[in-house]
Amino acid sequence: MKDLEREKIINYFNYNIALEHSAIIQYLFHAYTIGEAETENEIEEIAREEMRHLRMFAHKVVELGGEPAISERAAVFLHAPTLEDLMQLDIDAELMAIQEYSKQLKDISDESAKRILSRVISDEDAHSKIFTKMKENLKQMVKDSSSAKEQERLEIAQLLNDILQRQYKKILEELYQSFITRFKNPHLSDELEQKAIDKMKHFGWIAEELTEKGYQIDVSLPKIDKVKDSNDIVNYNIKEEIESKEQFLSLSQKTQLPDLQWILERIANREIHYTDLKKFLENNQLSEKDYGKILSAFTVGSLFKKKD
Repeated sequence: MKDLEREKIINYFNYNIALEHSAIIQYLFHAYTIGEAETENEIEEIAREEMRHLRMFAHKVVELGGEPAISERAAVFLHAPTLEDLMQLDIDAELMAIQEYSKQLKDISDESAKRILSRVISDEDAHSKIFTKMKENLKQMVKDSSSAKEQERLEIAQLLNDILQRQYKKILEELYQSFITRFKNPHLSDELEQKAIDKMKHFGWIAEELTEKGYQIDVSLPKIDKVKDSNDIVNYNIKEEIESKEQFLSLSQKTQLPDLQWILERIANREIHYTDLKKFLENNQLSEKDYGKILSAFTVGSLFKKKD
């Protein structure tokens, strides 16, 4: 990569770190302000995804020899006259991020950086839709908090449970791989743990879809493949993620249910293949102390006291 391109990506991604930082603070504050448990949890989940984005941008900055702008933050908008207006602030933040990241995507040529931007843009687009739905729900709460649930075909339940089982299997495999590589290859171990967290989110989305449609969730214990060698683990996950993305996109094209189609496409678009991880693991210049700072800077537990 040429020095000019490297510097451009570092500057862009440090700006993005500041944007993600502001989004985390804004969303967590809004979650606390709303005071409605279900909406609060949804917003906190989006904030955690913004933390993931910040981590991805920071890793790339460090990989390119830069220093991540963890202490920088863009403007935050914490107050609004109504809850609907508050949600509109978050919708606006997502749309602004999509516009900015899309501009960057067209202006750089490095494929690894472009994949990161593509993944984040997909997430931000999903967030804007979620916030829009929250805005409508908050409006509807004033009028009528109840809604009828339609019955879906048995085939849909089977499809959803098959996907659920696939995500369950991957969670267990990636956690296993993370545990056994913890001391042999801590960088790989951490990345596997983060991948497992992603799969937990997917598991939750599918489980929620099943529950909302009145179907029983299949949580029977899947059989896992216990891959132990670091190179085998990376290659195994490259193959699995490519196949998984193709499967989800194929299923999304077959279903006629918009909600299910959106979930399947969202899961497919969240995959960043382990090709980039290989290069990251080969970079031995990053110390464990510096690496730890990046990982822990925005890793927090629940900031809210959940109601029983």
